Amino acid sequence: MKLLTQEGYRRRIDNISSADQSNKSYQRRHRIRDYMPGQVTYNLGDYPAAFSMEPTEYDYNLLKSLAENGVELLQIHEEWNDPIRHLGADKFTAHDPEGLQKFVDLCHFFGIKIIPYISTGYFQVTDPDYQECWERQHGDLIDEFFRYGHCWCGSPEWLEYLLPRTYKVLDQYGFDGIYNDWGYDGYYFVEQATGETDLAKMHLPYDPLIEDLLSEIYSEIKHRGGVYKIHADRNNAPPCKDKVYDYLWIGEHVDDDTPGEGKQHEPYIVPCQHCNYSKKMDDEDYYYARVIPFMQFPLLKHGRPLGGTGINEPGIHFYKDTSGYIFQQKVQEYNAAHPDGPFVHSIWSSIPDDVEEYPRWSRYLKLYKPMVTQNSVAYIELRDCDDILSPLPEKVIASMFVNEEKYMVVSNLTDADYKLKLSGKWKDRVTGEVGTDFVIKPDKILFLVQV
Repeated sequence: MKLLTQEGYRRRIDNISSADQSNKSYQRRHRIRDYMPGQVTYNLGDYPAAFSMEPTEYDYNLLKSLAENGVELLQIHEEWNDPIRHLGADKFTAHDPEGLQKFVDLCHFFGIKIIPYISTGYFQVTDPDYQECWERQHGDLIDEFFRYGHCWCGSPEWLEYLLPRTYKVLDQYGFDGIYNDWGYDGYYFVEQATGETDLAKMHLPYDPLIEDLLSEIYSEIKHRGGVYKIHADRNNAPPCKDKVYDYLWIGEHVDDDTPGEGKQHEPYIVPCQHCNYSKKMDDEDYYYARVIPFMQFPLLKHGRPLGGTGINEPGIHFYKDTSGYIFQQKVQEYNAAHPDGPFVHSIWSSIPDDVEEYPRWSRYLKLYKPMVTQNSVAYIELRDCDDILSPLPEKVIASMFVNEEKYMVVSNLTDADYKLKLSGKWKDRVTGEVGTDFVIKPDKILFLVQV
């Protein structure tokens, strides 16, 4: 809880009132609550090879740095568990429970919440627990070392198996919620009905059963005070009417630089630049310019360096023509040629990761976080605002964020300089320049605060 002085409340009252009066047309108004923009996916190891999750000095120093730079939520992918039962555990249990518990405790020591990978749909079809009645169609997801069926949210047998194990994961290891890579089978039926094969272009009809399952888990997580993040494939959202997530992760397997992708979905959107698929940008600042005005902040990719050595594990059938296997091969070859780095830290990374990604991400988060504090009000995509006197072309995106301060961000996504003219004095939060007129270069974002 944040309490202000009389002067602080006076400033907030003035800002809230003036913003309501001056912002006459915009795409979305949103009251910000419980928003943690500083999020990271953290690699722990090269599953299915065995490794310890017990924190090392490297983990300690990196987690400390992440916390100091604003990370509040950390997700671990499907290397914490044992989805193909190779290391003596299973889909819902850790292959190194003692090491995992110490890692969870260290995250909490630094004030970072941690959520694990769980899926409400994907399950290894060779698992001894697998039942055919869990699926209503059998088009498996095949990549690297796994062959996942798409279990149906309308199967009572699957729900009876899934839900108690999901909740046990929360209670057993002290996690702060769940990251759900949903594994939904509805795309198959859209493809059969329409002939469309590109998941990014499919329109999923409302599904009360997937809504009920996601809502069931969401309710249980919120009852525990936790966080629920969902990935619904590509840039899609679950076909639901009710609120079923805190965060929606978009961007996987997508080659799309459309500004504000996912803006039509309910907040909060967490974009991830999947560097194997997305176009290489000449100016990496452009990525921030095309997401921040839409109240989105990117997922950071970090953790232990990825070795690509999991594909060397004996006794496992690997699908060697799949993108996941080929990526691991490339990582392994790169590491052999560059033993001192720079390294790769995730399956969504470029080879290698951009060494400036973390510093750049941290700089932008430092600018972004004050704008989206608890109970701030966001006006997204302003079209008519008394504070802005210059015309707003379609590809100039301006948004306002209001709390004890009055913030504005303006991204120029055109090919020419944009001259912003304001009715009063504002300060450039990066350069300190104060004025009513600012020039924004193409593909750049301007951070302002009213003075």
